[in-house]
Amino acid sequence: MKKKTLQRMLCTVMTAAMFMSGCAGSAREQKDTTLASDKTEEADSAGKEATTQNEVSDEGNSDGTGKGDDAEKGDGAEKEDGSQKTDSAEQGKIEEVPKTYVLNVNAANEVHEISDLLYGIFIEDINFAADGGLYAEMVQNRSFEFGKLAAGDELHAWSNVGEANVKVVTDDTKGCLNLNNPNYAVIENTSGAQAGIENKGFLDGMAINENAVYNFSIYAKGLDGYTGPVYVTLKAGDKEAATAKIDAISGDWAKYELSLTSQITANSNVRLAVTIEDGNAAIDMVSLFPEDTYKGRKNGLRRDLAEKLEALNPSFLRFPGGCVVEGMSLDLAYDWKDSIGIDENGNPLYFNDTYGDVAARKLGQNIWTNENTSNDQNPCYMTYGLGFFEYFQLAEDIGAIGVPVVNCGLCCMGQSHGRGAAVGTEGMDKYIQDALDLVEFCRGDENTTWGKVRIALGHEAPFELKYIGIGNEQWGDDFFKHYEAFVDAFAKAREEKPEMYGDIEIMFTSGPDDGDSGHAMYMDAYEEAADWLKENPDKSMKDFAGAIDHHYYNTPDWFLSHNDYYDEENYSRSTENMLDKTYGGGINVFLGEYAAQSNTLRAALAEASYMTGLERNGDVIVMAAYAPLFGNLVGLHWSPDLIWFNNTLSTASINYYVQQIFGQNAGTKLLESSMDGAAIESTGVSGKIGVGTWNTSAEFSNIKITDNDTGEVIAEPDLSSEDAFKGEWEFVSDGKWSVEGNVIKQSSSKTDTYRYGTTGTAAYFGDKNWRNYTLTLTAKKNAGLEGFLIPFAVTGAEDNYFWNIGGWNNTVSCLQQVSAGAKSDRIGGTVKNCSIETGEEYELKVVVKDTNVKCYIDDRLYIDYEIPPTTKYECYQVVSTDESGDIIIKLVNVTKNAHDVEINIDGALAEDGGSLLSDKAVVYQVAGDSPDNDNILGATEDVTLESFEIDGVSDHFTYTVPMYSVTVIRIPRNK
Repeated sequence: MKKKTLQRMLCTVMTAAMFMSGCAGSAREQKDTTLASDKTEEADSAGKEATTQNEVSDEGNSDGTGKGDDAEKGDGAEKEDGSQKTDSAEQGKIEEVPKTYVLNVNAANEVHEISDLLYGIFIEDINFAADGGLYAEMVQNRSFEFGKLAAGDELHAWSNVGEANVKVVTDDTKGCLNLNNPNYAVIENTSGAQAGIENKGFLDGMAINENAVYNFSIYAKGLDGYTGPVYVTLKAGDKEAATAKIDAISGDWAKYELSLTSQITANSNVRLAVTIEDGNAAIDMVSLFPEDTYKGRKNGLRRDLAEKLEALNPSFLRFPGGCVVEGMSLDLAYDWKDSIGIDENGNPLYFNDTYGDVAARKLGQNIWTNENTSNDQNPCYMTYGLGFFEYFQLAEDIGAIGVPVVNCGLCCMGQSHGRGAAVGTEGMDKYIQDALDLVEFCRGDENTTWGKVRIALGHEAPFELKYIGIGNEQWGDDFFKHYEAFVDAFAKAREEKPEMYGDIEIMFTSGPDDGDSGHAMYMDAYEEAADWLKENPDKSMKDFAGAIDHHYYNTPDWFLSHNDYYDEENYSRSTENMLDKTYGGGINVFLGEYAAQSNTLRAALAEASYMTGLERNGDVIVMAAYAPLFGNLVGLHWSPDLIWFNNTLSTASINYYVQQIFGQNAGTKLLESSMDGAAIESTGVSGKIGVGTWNTSAEFSNIKITDNDTGEVIAEPDLSSEDAFKGEWEFVSDGKWSVEGNVIKQSSSKTDTYRYGTTGTAAYFGDKNWRNYTLTLTAKKNAGLEGFLIPFAVTGAEDNYFWNIGGWNNTVSCLQQVSAGAKSDRIGGTVKNCSIETGEEYELKVVVKDTNVKCYIDDRLYIDYEIPPTTKYECYQVVSTDESGDIIIKLVNVTKNAHDVEINIDGALAEDGGSLLSDKAVVYQVAGDSPDNDNILGATEDVTLESFEIDGVSDHFTYTVPMYSVTVIRIPRNK
């Protein structure tokens, strides 16, 4: 796995640990504490005079400094709209008028169709999203199957009531409920009073409401002649909320069910107790569900959470992961057949006169649990109560199609190095057959092995299925061999059973990063697809893959500056030149996971800006989903998240409302449109310089920065003393920095690549407004694995370029870029072989002129690179239509000002000159008053989705978009 991805994972886990150790106070403080990436972003931007355009996108020139050329002279000042006042005397005299944008729409030109599956959702059991979250089961460890990772082991979440002796039987293969559920609890009571066991629920505990009904069930059998009764009590503290009784039980396992109606409302210290009189009894699968589940389904889902999913109007539901699909090892990977119950031979397990009973589903260990503990208060297991059947049922209930992901025969490549079954072995054949059987589960009739399981579970009609993901965030040759085995198997299945498999499309992955920070890994996937096509000239790309699965989690600035990521100039629509474009092409895209690393309005607007690009390129992007979906502060593995919840409440993030406004107003055809006045074109690079290393100690001297135009020395650092050195330089590393004899020494040969994976051991010097300069210095390696890092155009630790000399274990010289906190791979066209000798001095030179960079070692030219221009916008737009005929205008204003938008719609006049448009429109809007707005669990939401009607609409009208807003204007056409 790339260092960046490992760093990201570790940071989220560390952040969760920080929260759980009690470093937070109020609800807002608690949530902010979990958002480490957002705080990092804010801390970095706090040291800049202006990092963002009107607080969100880059202000002024695209160099990100917020200052134009005149600012270098010290007399510039920023205007409200991001342009520059060149005369400081003007300040305070002229009230700035926010600029007007012009949106031109051609309603008669439908450019191309947009995928009808574009906006959907992705559920992974992370942050207790399933058990303890969406899955409405209230009893934790209901079948006593938890293991050594959990505090209390098999009795985790349980405690004794009265003077009972309670033990868990783990080795009774003949007397257990079934082989998938081998453990059971035995209550021994000789106290003369009721005694037994009680359960505290998940995380922050159970919550109950007055007059609400709760459905209880249990498997029980009397031991040593005990025939009952069994008492069931729901209590909050010392108050009894409800009680009921099973009058008699037999000496054989049987399921008993009853209902409890709570007399009180409580959300703390609520417990479910099961007690007996004097005697012995065995119990298993102790369960409590609210009767009020989503759609009223048994074994159902928490209604408030599921309704929030439905309100997004998603077109697809990707499940169950994510990393849970891979597992830390193959035996711990999510197994869809375990989620419906199978026997030791892999066949459907018939239990309780049916197939698929939840009591016949084997407990799984979630990859997100902490494997390094043996006393986890909140261990993460998978009951599979929310299994593949329930996921497909949920997809259908919310109006979506299910998009399942299955294991490719490899475990997690990031955490377990991708160990797995070898292609061509019986072990690998299992995973291929599992994928084929999944199709039969969804489509088969009662005469098929797996179709009859779906029918037994209550769904006679087939589930809708089109796509199956093969693997998650896998990459490299071994994965490609595994994936091709699936390609061959599905090709054979289509040929033999076209009615079953003919239209199924499988998808492969490009790893865990975008085409910038993980370029080589990412492009390897496209090279694999291109090679397969060459080897199979009679086949099409869809025979290989229906889509490629992209995942990336980047900063808001990255999303703002990559709106054109999938434009045809960057992503080819043809297989002929699929390797010639910056981000590949020739394959449809499933953007399976993305997020802007924060739940603030700043991040939500950045995601919205990017989504206009997704919709504009909806001809090649078939699906896109935010991730993760659910977050719980008590059991947090990852943040940010779309929906936050506890045992009582759920709150939608601002990001949620952005997803909702797009999902509820998805277009089906793109209309031609353009906007004038909103673009911010890049004009060249500027920034500080620096020195650094990667797992290497080195020294640097004779550092000089010269003006390219005048030849004058701009600056030479003062290295006369430690105080002078440390007063002028900015350190973003764990290095051991010192100065001696006008020489900078970095004496550590190790770099903390988790904390400083994007920067290395680095130090920065100078002015971020420097441009058109030459840096010269002398460098010497003293020890270590590599060579030197020479940063330039540094506007901060999260935004810079650097010359990597002796990188990749002292083998290459190349340029790399850190953009919005994401580090690129080796930039194409800059890579040369290079090895740095220990003890030898090297004369280095970096010439930065406009957008050109030249790099020299001992006067030998190593790099001559033209930095490509980038474009950001103050306002982003996309226009579409759908089956209703409405013209759907989406506008994302990322600035701190409201702006008038002149909207001109051509092609909307009838032959008689009358307008084809209604004079009224419906406006949907997500807007705030600060980029730091954040919806906090339990508090009034800062930002929501609102709607209202406007009139005065015509083919030429003006609408004012509020500051920091996402606006959708739906204009009906006259019938």
